[in-house]
Amino acid sequence: MKILVAHSAYQQPGGEDIVCRNEAQLLRQAGHEVREYLDDNRRIKELNNVVLLAGTIWSNSSHKKLRSILDQSRPDVAHFHNTFPLISPSVYYACHDSGIPVVQTLHNYRLLCPAASLYRDGHVCEECLHKSVKLPAVLHACYRDSRLATAAVSAMLAVHHSLGTWDRRVAHYIALSEFSRRKFVEGGLPAAKIAVKPNFVSPDPGARRRAGDYALYAGRLSAEKGPKLLLRAWKKGNLPVPLRIVGEGPLRAELEREKKALRFDNAIFDGRLERPLVMEIIKGARFLVLPSECYENFPLIIAEAYACGVPVIAPNLGAMAEIVRDGETGLHFEAGNAEDLANKVEWTWTHPAEMEDMGRGAREEFEAKYTAEQNLSMLLQIYERAIRGGARGITTRTEATTGQPERAADNSNGANPAFQVLGVRVDVVQIHDVIGRMQGWIRQGQGAHFIAVTGMHGVTEAQRDKQFKSVLNDADFVVPDGMPLVWCGRFRGHRLRRRVYGPELMLTFCQETATKGIRHFLYGGDAGVPEQLAASLERSCPGIRIVGTFSPPFRQMTLEEDAQIVEIIQRAAPEVLWVGLSTPKQEKWMREHRDRLHVPVLIGVGAAFDILAARKKQAPAWMREHGLEWFFRLLQEPQRLWKRYLVHGSQFIFLVALELLGVRRFD
Repeated sequence: MKILVAHSAYQQPGGEDIVCRNEAQLLRQAGHEVREYLDDNRRIKELNNVVLLAGTIWSNSSHKKLRSILDQSRPDVAHFHNTFPLISPSVYYACHDSGIPVVQTLHNYRLLCPAASLYRDGHVCEECLHKSVKLPAVLHACYRDSRLATAAVSAMLAVHHSLGTWDRRVAHYIALSEFSRRKFVEGGLPAAKIAVKPNFVSPDPGARRRAGDYALYAGRLSAEKGPKLLLRAWKKGNLPVPLRIVGEGPLRAELEREKKALRFDNAIFDGRLERPLVMEIIKGARFLVLPSECYENFPLIIAEAYACGVPVIAPNLGAMAEIVRDGETGLHFEAGNAEDLANKVEWTWTHPAEMEDMGRGAREEFEAKYTAEQNLSMLLQIYERAIRGGARGITTRTEATTGQPERAADNSNGANPAFQVLGVRVDVVQIHDVIGRMQGWIRQGQGAHFIAVTGMHGVTEAQRDKQFKSVLNDADFVVPDGMPLVWCGRFRGHRLRRRVYGPELMLTFCQETATKGIRHFLYGGDAGVPEQLAASLERSCPGIRIVGTFSPPFRQMTLEEDAQIVEIIQRAAPEVLWVGLSTPKQEKWMREHRDRLHVPVLIGVGAAFDILAARKKQAPAWMREHGLEWFFRLLQEPQRLWKRYLVHGSQFIFLVALELLGVRRFD
């Protein structure tokens, strides 16, 4: 794969710079071709304020430079890290003009907050979270204590919000934690476009061989990171624990003065150190302490501590409460509470055996989540999805260079062809093709794939809902559950004997794999339906392993409820997640959750839940195979389905006729 990596380095090097460099190196080591477009924010000092302000919103020079690089290198995907302020969002448009899909890593909260931290005056601040114009930030001079500079950042955010840049010009976002993902969804980014991929550590430093003899803070010495809280906690608890402080920042001189005033002799300021030396210092620590008072996105230092087998004390705040598992990989303390932090530090220091256990848990957490190998797999999957989405977007690379539409992507690794119906890709598959692909994904055990089982209703719905069309085209498989789609495929010269009927697909897969130990989870249906379905499958498929069921509420779930069901499914660790919701709800849910659940196969089968649970009757086989199931269902539920089949069905026939006759083209 050919990847363009773009990043503007920070004036004070930090975790984002390290992650960008390490990801590029990881891709090269795996044999991928990486081209870099790099800038350096130290150039800001060379620019006058007017040029900097205009360039923050739209940099013509960045647009021109990147367009030239794209024309020369023709990458498959462009991955952006930091674009602020020198590169600017203009580069997304350069990629769009060249038909190159964009992936953006959300290292901080800049798209939601001009200060990028959701932090102000010593506390978490979300005043601008839901505002397209970040006026509170300007009034409080949140960026660099300057109203003018904050206004420039706010103008950039407002302009590109109004242009739809964040929605239309970025194919996929990478959030570093579930917490940060939820915040970006709250702030208005499209949930279906955000995947969670944490930071990683490479090379693996290996676990330490003995417990350390000091506490360690490593990070930027600035207010939001909470270093003042460290000194208060040590003084309040009169702690005898030696403390090493690694890092630089605007508070260093003040902290050194405070240390002297407090006569705090067991603290050492090491300043900024090279990474290899930092890793050695981590290995020498009894534990790492993070006193942050802001919503950290994903502190790389936590993953580095875990890699060394060092437990972490962190506040129960934001992503840190998620990354550090209390009592297993470290301890939580109440955010901003110096006394609670002092108590946790004292307990830690006086319970070395328990901390050794947590250190082993930290190392296991690293091996499970934060290795280079796992990160590479997740990163490539995100790239592939971005490429698929980009290839089916408004402008493809072929269109950009030749003016001709690009042929629909196969999306099946060469095994099955595909065709389009009204701009929706449909794979030429039968039931056993789908079952074979599902088993292959399960055997591989890597990545998460979702299958859309759709028919005339789904394709018609996609004409009114462009987001849903994007969801369908981003599926790993779109299978024809309806004779109208089969007939369209036959018209285009494909050999499709029959439809892929959802209930039949589900039952056949369960029967054929019942003795293989595959773990199933049933998500969907009214209250009691998934349990009835589980009982039915256990009777008809002896040996089947159903590891969980869940019936979601009819209303939209809150972010907290959604996080809970994600945790329930992850804990059950299924290999197939059957989703029985209505169209388009189930397809949108699968796409949104695909990267969060780490389930090899998610498949939406809709009414199969009610049919296989014997809650609804299915049409006779002769009606199903001759395109008359719609009539049977209409007679069953006329009030609910008359519009779908009589109005939308007529619309489908009309639009397909226009497409087949070449009168109208659908993208």
